[in-house]
Amino acid sequence: MDFEKSLKRLDEIIAKLENNETSLEESIEIYREGAALLGSCRKQLEQAELLVTVAEEE
Repeated sequence: MDFEKSLKRLDEIIAKLENNETSLEESIEIYREGAALLGSCRKQLEQAELLVTVAEEE
């Protein structure tokens, strides 16, 4: 999933968790999904930072 779609999905997950209308099981499931998406976003940001650093050195 691309970065922007991941961020959008993270926003949706946060909204669901904040509304207190999800069951415990669903909350745990979407929390895990959010944690995985967050890890993916962090990795993409690190890769982008590396590319910028390399480009600045050239």
